[in-house]
Amino acid sequence: MKRRLSFITLAFVLSLVITLSLSYLLYNSYVQSGAQNRRIEHAYKVVLQTSELENYIKEAETAQRGFLLTRDSTFLQPYLSIRNDIKPGYDSLQRLTADNNHQHQLVNQAGLLMNNLIDHFQHSVYLRSSARLLETREAMDSLRNVFKAIQKEEMNLVKRYAVNKYESAMPRYFAAIFLFAALIIIISFAVILKEYRQRSRYQKELEQKMIEVNAYTVELEQIAFATSHDLQEPLRRIRTFSDRLNWKYRDQLNEEGQMILSRIDYSARRMQGLLEDLMNFANLVRGGEVLSVVNADKLLQSVVEYLRQDIDIKKATIHIGQMPTITGFEKQLFMMFRALIDNALKFAKPGIPPVVTIQSVQTTGDELVHIDKNLSKKVFIRISIQDNGIGFSNEFNQKIFLIFQRLHTDAEYEGKGIGLAIVERVMTNHNGYVLASSQVDKGALFNLYFPVQEG
Repeated sequence: MKRRLSFITLAFVLSLVITLSLSYLLYNSYVQSGAQNRRIEHAYKVVLQTSELENYIKEAETAQRGFLLTRDSTFLQPYLSIRNDIKPGYDSLQRLTADNNHQHQLVNQAGLLMNNLIDHFQHSVYLRSSARLLETREAMDSLRNVFKAIQKEEMNLVKRYAVNKYESAMPRYFAAIFLFAALIIIISFAVILKEYRQRSRYQKELEQKMIEVNAYTVELEQIAFATSHDLQEPLRRIRTFSDRLNWKYRDQLNEEGQMILSRIDYSARRMQGLLEDLMNFANLVRGGEVLSVVNADKLLQSVVEYLRQDIDIKKATIHIGQMPTITGFEKQLFMMFRALIDNALKFAKPGIPPVVTIQSVQTTGDELVHIDKNLSKKVFIRISIQDNGIGFSNEFNQKIFLIFQRLHTDAEYEGKGIGLAIVERVMTNHNGYVLASSQVDKGALFNLYFPVQEG
């Protein structure tokens, strides 16, 4: 699953990079093409302006020749307005070529030639002489050559930017982006289809597993019922008959017989306790209790009263600090605190009265980041149960919460190995956490973390 996620992420990043690269090339081509269009438009304006100026000069020359040949003053109309006609066009041409020194020089040269030609026209018309027509023709040829040079320079500038390269590249980029997008869509569809089929298969398998789990649950319910009724009954009979045997025939039994009878009674009692604890654990897993607001202080006082006989026998001291209210399952919490205090009494140091200290504080989940990093952002009520007992090695701080896992034999310390498993199950039912820490001969510390409800 992790490998597939890495592959999908890599494919997405690669697709994004390729798409952005092609888009950049397309955008760059678009920008360059726009620049070329502006260059072509500029060249077109320059060519149009030079052609217009040339036409004005030609019309003035034609008017001059017509007047000199016919002496008809009507031919002079274009000649008389020549300066006013060419000035706007010449000014526009200068603005268009202002950013190109070479073109600007050619435009200035064309301006001088046009002024000279107009002077020739005026002189010839004033003298009514055609003697300088040849000189006028040469000046006209020079002006045409300058205009052609201006137009040629503009064409060279257009070619220099290779407009065809960008115009031909844009369709290729469009095609590349389209094909790549189509490929991504096809691959995405294939991946989604594959994922859908896998999820459908997983869903069917999950449904099948749920059916099996429900069947197992029914079987466990039957086992639990048998544990609470059918298995309890033979044990009660064993204890009843052993008690009657002990009461009626005790004097007739020798020492070995009395020891065997005592062990039968002890084993029956122990088995009955194990079955009761198993039933309690099964009920915790099964759930069914309703949430309520629990006063932890009163709850702990009731637990202490329940264990009063053991506390007095051990001469134990129970210190309970200020406790909060907890939203939870009261019966489960009672069972959990009973198991923890009973555990502290049971594993006391020989000859040293047990001291159990229970305190509460509101804290963040920084102590739980090794379980989940996101817990550091949450707020918890931490209830600590500290004792001065024999403790245990910290390497067993997880093993002790497993059902029927014991660190000591019955000969050393009596126990069933289910009390701390009940503690962890209760905390799980409350969406909380339990951490244990200890050192040998230095007591044990159990921290219970109850999440604080927001709002």
